Parts: sequence; C-alpha cells; structure tokens
Amino acid sequence: MSINEFDTTGHKCVKMLLKIRARMAELPAGEQLVVISDDPTSIYDLPAWCHLMRHEYVGYESDGSIYRHTLAVTADSARVTAGKVWAPPA
Repeated sequence: MSINEFDTTGHKCVKMLLKIRARMAELPAGEQLVVISDDPTSIYDLPAWCHLMRHEYVGYESDGSIYRHTLAVTADSARVTAGKVWAPPA
C-alpha cells in the first residue's frame, strides 16, 4: 500500500469531489489518498461521499484552516466513468 497526496485547496465541494473522483479512479484497491483541503465543509462532505462510493474514509487531521483527509480505495469501491459522474454501480 502506498499513500498519495492530493491538494484540493481553493476548491469547494462539487469541484473538489470531481477532482478527487478522477484521482481515486486511478488508484488500485488498497491505496490511500490524502486529500488536502481548506474547505471547512469537507469534514462532512468527504465521509458522505466515501460512503456513497464505497471508499473507506479513514479520518482527518486539521491544522487550523487546512484539513488532511485520508481516503482508501477498497475492493468494493465504485469505479465510475466520466459519463456517469455520481452513479455507483447497482
């Protein structure tokens, strides 16, 4: 397993999630992505999105206004394509 960092500072919810979705799609099961965000709503948005997409939300750390969220790709993670941005498989 390796850990990758992905900086989304300056992006809010929808744009941030689209960027994360594309990055997570590149990672194999077992890999982790540390998402760096300055969006305070990310502490709510990312756990909910991970649940929807069947990724594991490991947790977050905060250093003032910067949040470091750790997400993990699971064997059951939804793999979506650009044509189906939010729809996980049935």
